[in-house]
Amino acid sequence: MRLSLGLLTLWLGVALSQTVPECTKEMVASDDCADVIDANACYNKFRFSGTQTLTCIGGTDNKDKARKACKCCGCVGAQMCKWVQQQKLC
Repeated sequence: MRLSLGLLTLWLGVALSQTVPECTKEMVASDDCADVIDANACYNKFRFSGTQTLTCIGGTDNKDKARKACKCCGCVGAQMCKWVQQQKLC
C-alpha cells in the first residue's frame, strides 16, 4: 500500500507540473504579456533553443525579460512554458 501511495504522489506531482498557466484577458492586455506574445516570429526563428529565445522578449534586462516570460508563458503556449521551466527562469 505504501508503494502505491508513493507512486500516486509522484504521478500527481508530474501531472500538475506540466500544466500551462491560464492566460486571462487582463494578462493579454498587459504590456508585459504583449512583449512576450508579440515575439512569436522570433520564437519560430530560434525554435526555443537556449537563451537566444530570451532575446526575443522586450524588456530592460534579462531579469525583466525572464519575469515577463514566467508570468505570460501560458499566453504563448505549452512550448513556451516548457522552455521557461527548462531554462529555470521561474
